[in-house]
Amino acid sequence: MKLTLASTSKFKSEIMTTVMLNHFVMKSNFDEISSNYNDVYKYVKDLALGKALSIKDNIDSGIILGLDTVVYVNGKILEKPKDLDEVRNFLRMCSNNTTSVITGIALINKNTDEIINDYSVTKIKLRKLSEKDIEYYIENEPNKMQVSGFVIETVISNFIEKIDGSYYNILGVPVETIYKHLENFNIHLSDLEKNNL
Repeated sequence: MKLTLASTSKFKSEIMTTVMLNHFVMKSNFDEISSNYNDVYKYVKDLALGKALSIKDNIDSGIILGLDTVVYVNGKILEKPKDLDEVRNFLRMCSNNTTSVITGIALINKNTDEIINDYSVTKIKLRKLSEKDIEYYIENEPNKMQVSGFVIETVISNFIEKIDGSYYNILGVPVETIYKHLENFNIHLSDLEKNNL
């Protein structure tokens, strides 16, 4: 069975490869707009489904996977920061607080036209960040402008008090939930076709 990720994100693809979710990739042309911005769970589900649907006509068979991740804190969705001051503000919002990382998941079975649209949530509790910690993060995190909230794998990991949920979800690929839904289609790891390119 062929699994196609509706994204050309090298990072997402590497995670899936690491956990043996063999897959192919195809660029999504979906314009990330949703009318459900006030309902964060519906919002991420809409975006994930939109990405999956955007490549549906280009796929002959197998499963299409769409993913979209947001960071949610104090009732606000954090987008990619516009500048370093916004990075600082995001870190201050997350400091001494619990942040939710929410990933929308969409799986389309091209063989049966079945659609699964779900989400995964991971909560991260950070201890209080000093202004010195925040400036250190800004000086040393190369991907600070590419993600909403913060990059968990590097400097911020020193300040985590608790993670509740999937670690891989924080990275934007909730592999446990993806595989659970593949099993709902009666697809197992050994069924996934390898990309030999």
